[in-house]
Amino acid sequence: MSNQKNDIYKQLQAHFEEMPIGMPPVKSGSGLRLLKTLFTPEEAEIAMFLRFGWQRDLEPLEKIYERAKAIGISIEKLEEILDQMVKKGLIMYKRENNNKHYGNALLMVGMFEFQVNKLKHEFIEDFHQYFDEGWLPEALKLKAAQLRTIPVEQSIEHDITVSKFDDLARLIETTDGPYSVANCVCRQLKDMEGEPCKSTSRREICLQFGFAAEMYIEQGNGREITKEEALDILRKSEEEGLVLEPDNSQELNFICSCCGCCCENLTRMKKFPNPGDFTVTNYYAKVDKDLCVGCGTCVDICPMDAIELEDDISSISKRRCIGCGNCAAKCPQDAISLEKRERQFTPFPTMDDLFDKLLERKKRFRNRN
Repeated sequence: MSNQKNDIYKQLQAHFEEMPIGMPPVKSGSGLRLLKTLFTPEEAEIAMFLRFGWQRDLEPLEKIYERAKAIGISIEKLEEILDQMVKKGLIMYKRENNNKHYGNALLMVGMFEFQVNKLKHEFIEDFHQYFDEGWLPEALKLKAAQLRTIPVEQSIEHDITVSKFDDLARLIETTDGPYSVANCVCRQLKDMEGEPCKSTSRREICLQFGFAAEMYIEQGNGREITKEEALDILRKSEEEGLVLEPDNSQELNFICSCCGCCCENLTRMKKFPNPGDFTVTNYYAKVDKDLCVGCGTCVDICPMDAIELEDDISSISKRRCIGCGNCAAKCPQDAISLEKRERQFTPFPTMDDLFDKLLERKKRFRNRN
């Protein structure tokens, strides 16, 4: 590839660094390789005329054209390229009053998830390397938790007051449609690597709501379902011991049903000695040693390896526990309960508010340096 083409990807990477969670350069060059795998040189050039947007800040075609026309492109050609980028899962998109709006997407949550049903081995290789070298350190530095963990319903004792944002049924009931379900891109990736999920045989398992559902349905990445079907999918996820992880906002966009063997987020957190400290969760599990019989059910189902048997009694590491509640729900002796953490988290009003906060943190880090 010519130096000129290499330069366009370096410029794109620098452009993405202005996003809430950017794509910082790494010595191995894995980030540049990932961008070359995803974007053609023409698409890379067009992406630099886009600004980051989740929902609020997506811009109409005409506004983007005011910046892009400097390169001599017609508005018709610009729309064609942008629509192709949406189809490839590279950028955010919505329709508003029948007008198209576009914006750059984060690597996660964004471009990675949008590769559902179109994963390629070269993308997987580049993504894994860059995720560990560049994206994850950046996200941890900024405390950029886009997901949070809510407990499975059966794990909550009746005498515990549950926040409406941790109540699964209430979350769904108060969320407007449309509703959609899509294949899990993490499990598709593991299937391609020859390591199928140990927790579920289902793949159509990830839920989207409202704006996100509209985007998935229109692009053919997901299919529209009813509210009742969404609840049924989540009930099956609870039965299989999956971890329910909605977005970290009060305006629900998606819910992932995760596991400790496939989820790109949980598998990385699992490697740390204290995943509970990096997870947005309001609960932790506690064992009643008088009731525990040491059957090991909780040890087997815990996605974070937070439980072990000590003298035939379950012992839970609070630093590793992410409060998913699967151990409490599955314990045959009812020996495990969920307790509220001292610090209680309230989700951001919207994802746009979350990203505003991340940009503030990013600016503070830059000013310090």
